[in-house]
Amino acid sequence: MIRRFFLHLDLAFAYLAQFMKTRMEYKADLILGLVTGLLFQLITLVFIDVLFAKQSITINFWTKEQILFIYGFSIFPLNLFFAFFPNLYNVGSLYIIEGNFDRILLRPLNSLFQVLMEKVDIESLIGMFVGGAIICYASGELQLEWTILRLIIFLLMIVCGMFIYGGVFTAVAAFSFWWPDRVGLMAPLFNMITFGKYPVTIYNRLLQYILMWIIPFAFVAFFPSTYFLNSTEFRNYVVLIPIVALGSMTVGMIIWNLGTHHYESTGS
Repeated sequence: MIRRFFLHLDLAFAYLAQFMKTRMEYKADLILGLVTGLLFQLITLVFIDVLFAKQSITINFWTKEQILFIYGFSIFPLNLFFAFFPNLYNVGSLYIIEGNFDRILLRPLNSLFQVLMEKVDIESLIGMFVGGAIICYASGELQLEWTILRLIIFLLMIVCGMFIYGGVFTAVAAFSFWWPDRVGLMAPLFNMITFGKYPVTIYNRLLQYILMWIIPFAFVAFFPSTYFLNSTEFRNYVVLIPIVALGSMTVGMIIWNLGTHHYESTGS
């Protein structure tokens, strides 16, 4: 088991090295992707600024700076997910309908690992600089104190958030093994990511329940942020974040493995 893990780790670095070489061959395309990612983040910031045009306004008792902190935090796990899990969106169309999953199964490697490593979106990582700038600004306005322990927890929460997204979308992508359509649940679920970028308490109770216990996007940014914002109201949820991350990824991989056993070749 350990030997197999290190084999996949070595191959992951090899995949990434080859991918970077390929991307650097098309520098203009790479730069365009980076600029597009930055513009998308800036447009959202303008929206938040317009929303809080009046200095005294709050949304369900959340201030502009607090919402900015939550949004800034959300950028980190989301962009890591976009960077290393984008190929999940293509499972139904590219791998199952077009039969490319046959090629995946011929190799003595984990099938999910191969699918993820065949497409890495490095451009998505540029948004993390924007997230860092937002966090710094909001922290200064809120007078938040940062320690080494808090930085470690910050990094841990980011990784947990990435795996929550990864687990949820792995499970949804795996449903394509049973219902191989080109759109399916993936697109509407991607749209629900937006709800996880803001305080979950601003939504109605039904949506809060969905974001907490069915599609646990509230554990990606909102609950982690409340720890750094020194909120005691959600302390019990904060300690659940690693458990939710592990559970999400475990469930996703179980459904994926069941789906691969159900897979039928196109025969072409």
